[in-house]
Amino acid sequence: MTNMIGLDTTAIIDLFKKDTSLQKRLEDLKNTFVTTTINYWEIKGGLNPKDNKYTQENEYYENFFKDLAVFDFDKNAVKNSSEVFWDLANSGQMIDDFDCMVAGTLLANGVTTIITRNKKHFERIKGLKVLSY
Repeated sequence: MTNMIGLDTTAIIDLFKKDTSLQKRLEDLKNTFVTTTINYWEIKGGLNPKDNKYTQENEYYENFFKDLAVFDFDKNAVKNSSEVFWDLANSGQMIDDFDCMVAGTLLANGVTTIITRNKKHFERIKGLKVLSY
């Protein structure tokens, strides 16, 4: 499990946008990429069915998530996420609840590295290595 890297929502969106710095970064890594149901929700929640680009984007993301391991926000993930939340709250370094949930889900599944453009938030989380691009 130690060779897995979690893809944060920012990275998933940037893959859709064909971000060259991210593509280069991923090419250099010899890991299995995974994500969480929280990231899936953030993507799906950001797609407006009334938007002209909805069909194209929805189709891309459905195919993307179909071919990727997606870890569920289960009881173990909830436990880890609450520990992340309270560790940050007690140190006065709060981040978005969804970021706590993503980190907790990854950590609950033995994933200790995440790739994100949102380095500032995730680098506050103990036990999580952050790769940026």
